[in-house]
Amino acid sequence: MIFIYSKISEPSANTQKIISVNTKNQINIFIVDDNKVFTLALKADIEMAFKNMFIKIYTFETGESCIERFRRVMPELVILDFYLNSKIADAVDGIRVLDWIKKENNKTDVIMLTSNDHIDIALESLKHGASDYVVKTETQFKKINYSLLNLFKTREAKTEARRYKRLLFVLFFFVLIFMAGIKVVQMFAPHGAP
Repeated sequence: MIFIYSKISEPSANTQKIISVNTKNQINIFIVDDNKVFTLALKADIEMAFKNMFIKIYTFETGESCIERFRRVMPELVILDFYLNSKIADAVDGIRVLDWIKKENNKTDVIMLTSNDHIDIALESLKHGASDYVVKTETQFKKINYSLLNLFKTREAKTEARRYKRLLFVLFFFVLIFMAGIKVVQMFAPHGAP
């Protein structure tokens, strides 16, 4: 395990955030957006912000192409546009893709993106299982990177909690065996022996 310093700029000042990441595990991220220029810019920004992490980013212009590849890769994170049918009218929308992702693998975190800042869209996204919701504005990349950073920290904390839980279980098991061994020795020891 190593510590990674990732520069993520806040709206008011630049700060360094520290996250620890298991270097053996690659983090797969899908970006699903029908705006190819936005997708490539976001991909480059994420790679720069988290350049010391073992991240692989896949990009898709449609929800259908994301779904097609999802089962083979099983990404940890998906950054998903709410409106995926701006260029292809009959394309599946982001909510339907989100529902499919959550049905396929509930552990995959999804960040929903949209240019629409209506609260109803955010609530609908969160109701369907999105981990976060980001409105496309001039600070969109900063917000996405903050969201990613928080998701990485949460995943690492969950991994550590599972590790400690296993350690406690093993420790409890050995204490139980030790105590059972003492009882067995007491049962077979001659009574009244010094």
